Amino acid sequence: MKLTYAVVIEQTPNNYAAYAPEVPGCISTAKTWDEMLVMIREALTAHIEFLIEDGDPVLELMMSIDDAIAFYSETLAKVDEESLAEYRDAPATISTTFRIVESEVPALQLATA
Repeated sequence: MKLTYAVVIEQTPNNYAAYAPEVPGCISTAKTWDEMLVMIREALTAHIEFLIEDGDPVLELMMSIDDAIAFYSETLAKVDEESLAEYRDAPATISTTFRIVESEVPALQLATA
């Protein structure tokens, strides 16, 4: 079964980092864009497989790219000025991309939210 996730991908000076806001704790990093896409798919698949193995519910996910952008924007808005102080003089080196990613998981019964 294929599940689809909205994913936030950030490029830093040294690597890429990605996460799916609807799958807390599921993150991945990689050196290249192509590797990042493979790694986040693998991370999502493994995360869902662990949920299944543990008997935890797997929810049907509904986040769109617009929802992911809103989530990201809300998260940034919650960062306080003190936390940002150490980065104030740093050059702007992070770019953020939002993308839909499919992950292949074993057949399962999805729970409803």
